[in-house]
Order: sequence, then structure tokens, then C-alpha cells
Amino acid sequence: MSEAEAQPIVEEETAPSELSTEDERVLRWRYEEIRKLGMNRVESRLLAEAGADLNLLRKLVGDGCPPELAVRIAL
Repeated sequence: MSEAEAQPIVEEETAPSELSTEDERVLRWRYEEIRKLGMNRVESRLLAEAGADLNLLRKLVGDGCPPELAVRIAL
């Protein structure tokens, strides 16, 4: 993992103050799981924050759907 990818998804200046530690952990986990599917950092962050259906994304990519199309479908 490159240094840029290792940066936290929730940064102090952009994180809503109402996010709990547990919410932050879930958001980071979702981001990492989406990254594993081949989405770039921006797409992964957008999908994680939007609450996109992770199972749908896994199925689409697993069935051969290009990640870029899976993003469009999931959003």
C-alpha cells in the first residue's frame, strides 16, 4: 500500500463532528473493502460515505463487471 493510500479516509478537517469512533471504524472498513474491489480512492470514498451496497458491489465485480460501471450502478 502506498503512502497516499495509507492516509485515513476520515480527516479532521472534513469529518463531521457527529461521527463516533465506531462510525469512523465502519467507514474506514467499508472504504478498504471497496478498494479491494478495484475502485480508486475517490470512488471508494464516495461509495463508502454514500453507504453503497457492498454486497452488490462484490457481486457485480465478481461477475466481471468493470469497477467503473459497478460504481455507476451502485450510486
